[in-house]
Amino acid sequence: METVRTVNGSTSCERHYYISDLVGQSAQTMLRYARSHWGIENKLHWSLDMTFREDTLRNRIGHSAENFSRIRRLA
Repeated sequence: METVRTVNGSTSCERHYYISDLVGQSAQTMLRYARSHWGIENKLHWSLDMTFREDTLRNRIGHSAENFSRIRRLA
């Protein structure tokens, strides 16, 4: 998938590659699958930020950020 984004007159282009076992699907179908996946991801991150205020946390020593992130996802 290729995304093109223009912000303040500056244009950027990104390519995303996906691995799938779906054969013979149209580009529109594949796009729908990819967008639904990212919709779920975005809802999870929003929920974690609203519940645990993840964006304001400052765990930076060693592996503490990753460890606490895993604990919050379990909760």
